[in-house]
Amino acid sequence: MSTFNTLIFIPEGSLLNEKLAEKNALRQTLKHYGIDWGPAERIKYTSLQKQFKLLSTDEQIDLALSTYLKEDLAETRAVFAQKMQEQTRLVKGATDFLDEITGSLRLILLAKETKAQIEPRLAPTELLSSFNFAYFADDFKDKLPSKNIFFKILKDHPEIDPDSTLVIGTNLDEEIQGAENANLKSLWLAPKKDKIPISPRPTLHLSKLADLDLGLKDED
Repeated sequence: MSTFNTLIFIPEGSLLNEKLAEKNALRQTLKHYGIDWGPAERIKYTSLQKQFKLLSTDEQIDLALSTYLKEDLAETRAVFAQKMQEQTRLVKGATDFLDEITGSLRLILLAKETKAQIEPRLAPTELLSSFNFAYFADDFKDKLPSKNIFFKILKDHPEIDPDSTLVIGTNLDEEIQGAENANLKSLWLAPKKDKIPISPRPTLHLSKLADLDLGLKDED
């Protein structure tokens, strides 16, 4: 039997290749303003990676845009958001993993982006059809890591057992902290070399979805 009956995916990172998406969207945003993605820009971006680990996703984007561009941040954010809608590359193995578990577990999508922003990114793969329920930033007053987001999902679906629910994400400060705030188990998808922090402390730490043993094969 699987330990978990419900999986809550934050798609930005766990399903969509967010690091590549943000890098490509930034490169395309700079091109929009007439700036080439040359060696100096690439070196600068590499140096920003160290600071990114301590920031939320929004803060990472703001830092990157303000580092390269002198234009108004609200203006550059709008261009960046448009370029992000075009980023549809999935994490390797994500589709196969979902195909394997669809129908066996309750799957919930919890996007940090608005529905209008995330749907174009998921549409080409028809990934949304794999999920029993989908939530977007528009559905909440709060943002992660607020525990109220998870509490709303649990309230909407009283059939869900919190003890057998696993939150799957890649961002410690938002997703894993949010799960911890709501007293839910979490899977932090990150390279094995990344050390597990004391707080927030994910229940599981794996480098890829395929390594998550749900025990489903034993039930066949």
